[in-house]
Amino acid sequence: MTAIPSKQRKMLIGALLSGVLAAALLPIGAVFGARALLTSSSGSNVDDDSALKIPSTPAAMLATVNDVGHVTSLTTFVLDPSGVGGTIISLPVGSRAEQAGEGPARRIGDSFVLAGLEALTLEVEGLLDVSLSTAEALNVQQLGEAFAGLPDAEVSFDVPLINTSLEMPDPASTTTARGTATTVEPQPIARDNEVFPAGARSLAASEFPIVLLAQRLNEPESARLPRIKSLWEGIARATLATQTESDPANVPTEVPTSIVEFMKRVFAGRIQVWQMSHALVEGDANPSNSDVYALDPFEVRMIMASVAPSSLSLPAEAIPVQLDSPFNDANVTRAAVERLSSVGLSVALIRETAETPEKNTVFYYSDQVIVDVAERQLETVIGMVNFQQLRQSVEGIGAHVVLGESFREFVTANPVIPTTTIVQGEQ
Repeated sequence: MTAIPSKQRKMLIGALLSGVLAAALLPIGAVFGARALLTSSSGSNVDDDSALKIPSTPAAMLATVNDVGHVTSLTTFVLDPSGVGGTIISLPVGSRAEQAGEGPARRIGDSFVLAGLEALTLEVEGLLDVSLSTAEALNVQQLGEAFAGLPDAEVSFDVPLINTSLEMPDPASTTTARGTATTVEPQPIARDNEVFPAGARSLAASEFPIVLLAQRLNEPESARLPRIKSLWEGIARATLATQTESDPANVPTEVPTSIVEFMKRVFAGRIQVWQMSHALVEGDANPSNSDVYALDPFEVRMIMASVAPSSLSLPAEAIPVQLDSPFNDANVTRAAVERLSSVGLSVALIRETAETPEKNTVFYYSDQVIVDVAERQLETVIGMVNFQQLRQSVEGIGAHVVLGESFREFVTANPVIPTTTIVQGEQ
């Protein structure tokens, strides 16, 4: 599956939300993913048989849905190239959706209520710039199947986990007005129930769905997200402690076709957990004060290019770049992603290396055309750069940037990106 380019995806989501037939909005022509990003002369070696292949890192989406049909949590699973284990990425249901035009901020989770799973899937693909291999919405019973057989997990809740249920009064009330019997329809009553107290505790697998589904009326999602992260971290620790080494010959090679199967494959190996940073959207962009959050697009790209490079979808006009960092510092890597993006270089693959940093950043290019485009502005955003011909090509990658000490020093001294740089546009 290949994700739809950003502008066309927004149009398709808009059509789904308005009930318009969306078939006419499907893209015609090339769509660029991390496995085939360059078709111009600047990528003449992309199809070379000697090019290294980006390992398969399929991604899938889990939406949890409560008994009234609302999405309560969103999680992306990325399968490790080995076929087991991988990454669990938690993101807010209230993440701000991409929009084709002007208008108040909109929550991606609302698209599920308005237009169903297809619209929600497109929203998440657009938010993360990935193509999802499978996406499903699961209720409490289906979540029980996904978690069945997992060991108990140790979690810690900063505040009590409270769920609001709507209960109907019984029996229905009847009133009489001026001698005429009038039946007043009973109204549901909201009741808060403490499910788990604050603090550390051990949860059985049968209790995992409760954490993902429980919601307190009017509680901001930002208060719930730490509990969801704690659950995924607890599952990661618990499964690691009970695992035995897998025989590669016994690991399936096909990509799972259901979210339950996908999750079980991730749970079968080493897991890392990430929760996307988020900030409440305020002011004129959110006039109704909705519980909607803006993600950091450069953190999003940093994470997805690190763990799901084969699932990435990039703008057609971007030059895809491999980024190597020897600093093992997420802040440094994120800064590099942002600064390279400002001059039209789209990071498609990230590696954290254990090598000693060179003095200067090295820019390896596959075609002189890339140097002609980038050299004029690179040093204004990342500092001193040495240019060298690419020694080993990677399929779909047009350039390779290895960060040096010069970059870390430059970013410390020049935290603001010059306004004269060209910001990457959309297709």
